[in-house]
Amino acid sequence: MLAVWIDSVGAIAAEMRLWHALEKQLVVPFEYYGVADETDFSVIEWRRGGYDAKQLENLLTGNDRRAELIAEQFRRYRGAWRQARALAFCTSVRHAEFMAEKFNAYKIPSMVVHGDTAPAERKAATQRLRDREVNVLFTCDLFNEGIDLPFVDTLLFLRPTSSATVFLQQMGRGL
Repeated sequence: MLAVWIDSVGAIAAEMRLWHALEKQLVVPFEYYGVADETDFSVIEWRRGGYDAKQLENLLTGNDRRAELIAEQFRRYRGAWRQARALAFCTSVRHAEFMAEKFNAYKIPSMVVHGDTAPAERKAATQRLRDREVNVLFTCDLFNEGIDLPFVDTLLFLRPTSSATVFLQQMGRGL
């Protein structure tokens, strides 16, 4: 996996493989867990290099068993989850809202922030995450790039992507 750092004028400032960045202690070491669920993505049409957005949203929103599994695995792998400061990347605003509702029902304090969230609300949400008043911020189209949240210690990738760039941008929020 290639990591590229861009400077403020858009020029490539550094380019290296992720494991070299880890060796040089430019990013923090991490553990990555893949958790299988029974979601069948083959029923969704593939359009323009990605899943049909509406079909994907419908598949993931309302899937109570998947949400429960994610919450269970979050508790399991995170360990002291009440101390977590997690960002969870969702496929749509509706999906983020659904997941936050489920996590709150499972007694994991959570909020939703997305591209249409007012700047003051975003700031308050990130402050609440930093202060551990909430443990998870579910997000869509926000926090992929251009923000540094050094207190974030856990990432949940709850949406598929075929873009290495998007994946690296999202992973970068935790590194």
